[in-house]
Amino acid sequence: MIFHKKLRPVLLASALLPLLANAADGPAAADDQAQQKRDKAVQLDAVSVQGTAVDAGYTRGDATSATKTDTPIIETPQAISVISSTQMRDQGILTVQDALRYSAGVRADAYGVDSRGDDAFLRGTSFVQYLDGLRQAFGYSYARTEPYFLDHLEIVRGPSSVLYGQGTTGGLIALTSKRPQFDASHEVTLQVGNNARKQVGFDFTGPLDEAGHWAYRLIGVYRDSDSQIDHVPDDRKGIAHSITWQPDENTRWTLLANLQFDHNGSTLNFLPHEGTLLPNPNGRISTHRFVSEPGFDRYDTQQRSLSSFFEHRFNDTWKFETNLRYSHDDVDYRSLYPDVYSNPAYPFLDDTASTVARYSYISQDRHERLVTDTHLQADFDWLGMQHRVLMGLDIGRSHTDSRQGYGYDATPFNLYDPVYGNGFVPPDVFPIANSQSKQTGLYVQDQINWGEHWIGTVGFRHDRATLTTGDDRSVDNATTARYGLMYRFDSGIVPYVSYTESFQPLDSLDFYNRPYEPLRGKQYEAGVKYQPVGSPTLITATYYDLREENRLAPDPANPLNQIQAGRARTRGVELEASTRFANHVDLIGTYTWAKARPSDGTIVAGLPKNQASAWAVYHVNDADSDGLSFGAGVRYIGVNYDETGTLTVPKKTLFDAMVAWTQGPWRFSVNAANLTDQVYSASCLARGDCFYGPRRSIVGNATYRF
Repeated sequence: MIFHKKLRPVLLASALLPLLANAADGPAAADDQAQQKRDKAVQLDAVSVQGTAVDAGYTRGDATSATKTDTPIIETPQAISVISSTQMRDQGILTVQDALRYSAGVRADAYGVDSRGDDAFLRGTSFVQYLDGLRQAFGYSYARTEPYFLDHLEIVRGPSSVLYGQGTTGGLIALTSKRPQFDASHEVTLQVGNNARKQVGFDFTGPLDEAGHWAYRLIGVYRDSDSQIDHVPDDRKGIAHSITWQPDENTRWTLLANLQFDHNGSTLNFLPHEGTLLPNPNGRISTHRFVSEPGFDRYDTQQRSLSSFFEHRFNDTWKFETNLRYSHDDVDYRSLYPDVYSNPAYPFLDDTASTVARYSYISQDRHERLVTDTHLQADFDWLGMQHRVLMGLDIGRSHTDSRQGYGYDATPFNLYDPVYGNGFVPPDVFPIANSQSKQTGLYVQDQINWGEHWIGTVGFRHDRATLTTGDDRSVDNATTARYGLMYRFDSGIVPYVSYTESFQPLDSLDFYNRPYEPLRGKQYEAGVKYQPVGSPTLITATYYDLREENRLAPDPANPLNQIQAGRARTRGVELEASTRFANHVDLIGTYTWAKARPSDGTIVAGLPKNQASAWAVYHVNDADSDGLSFGAGVRYIGVNYDETGTLTVPKKTLFDAMVAWTQGPWRFSVNAANLTDQVYSASCLARGDCFYGPRRSIVGNATYRF
């Protein structure tokens, strides 16, 4: 292991904590706790409790990622979207990015078809992705998460650095893995679709002993598939194995191992304006065009991780939780892309506007990461108020070894009639200085309830981040805060206001191996949430004003690089609603208005001012019965521009659909995304390139449960 020996006690302590905590609660301690509970039961006066424990259809009543506690969404002073397993199944999502398409504040597919990651705009900027409460990826090259391994995901909009440290101003995406269940369940699924897609998967879970103290889960996926781009595969082999030990109702420990091997290539082709967005005498460049070289091009990832999740409640007041993940990723990225940057006004080598020169690029990275988060929760009454205090420490360590190579191939390459293997010579690969990042954060949060209506949230955090690149070392310190205030009406209406800050050290380097400055931001947010008691309806309306410094933006001179473009202010309005009617119709509706202005006078490329979406599924019998279900969705993406505001990317309206039949243990379904097969540019950049959006996808699925 590359990590310093000082980290070994952390791993050892995390492994022993569950045993120590259980040992500390011997028979005598258990008797004392039971007596305390009996005493409290005698002393408590009768109280009136109101709650919204709703999990019907697409609406979930709670979300843990915004507070790291079990808090109802209606009582969280922040805009949150939850994509449930039911919604992911109905919409037939194939990637995490697909799951973001029907959420307010999100521009999914912002750069079109990109096999390299699940990127999207969240409130006009990028986001950081977390898995089971721990940061998942560092840098720009990483393995994409298999959605079949997930139970649900949460979108937390706005800064969340007080609890996570490493988060952008726009927010974070929090994924939650499927965990072992003590009720036995087994399924096998077969999937086929266009682009020669063939996938099989299985998901087995259940108890391991008669006493009900041990449970397991085993999930596997094998995929053999092509992609929208010629010569680019989309193959995957993955397995996730987990085991849970639950000796009593107060203690739970889960270990989860994940292995995933992807064989992929470059689907992001950096095509010129002429022939995509603008006219070209040769017509439109094919949306299937492959601009790299077969046999050379690849984006292969190998991911191995081991995670530990332990929680223990000592009594009615104190709860302890510690989570840890060690991961090792290997990424082999090789590609060629057109030179549309030297002269964006006329990138072609010939008068017929068909041939271009190409850049070549190789990046072979080895990432090793250790992330931990340990916190203590206390629930108590003080000064006539109910407090839920969270005190925590999280630590992140990342080490990256990288080899890179780049070159320039002046041999004309025809974008309309490509010829491959025409004397191309791959560039030489050489090692670059390895990088190591460390971040340590201390945080405290208090969720306060006073009276029957007022809810307050206060939090503070201090971070220390270190980035070492070769012989260079930079250290950054920051203190961030969050404040929120809500008023809960008996009708289910809850207005709120909040202020939050963000601090994100960037442990990756730019294309020229130079470190970035940390991203800093702050946000003012006001909104109202509505969820009647016992109702499957949740409505959120939000206005935000967000300021960010040192934000990343595409480098006009280099498509593989990002620069820090100074300050930006983004304002927006978000509306989101989900409900179920009469146990027959599941419905989601969203609207987003956003306006972003960097300080240099440009605009945020690819960010529409207006977006809207609606998705509905009708269950002919009812949602809990066998029979036919069918649904449809519509996504409106408004006009967006390049950074200068001179290139206009037209608005588009995309349609999705599904039909499913359930009978006993069987479920058959067909999903279509971009049903009318629209050909469109998702976005264009002033440096010279445009990006095609995803073409029509049709996938059939057969699942057998036993």
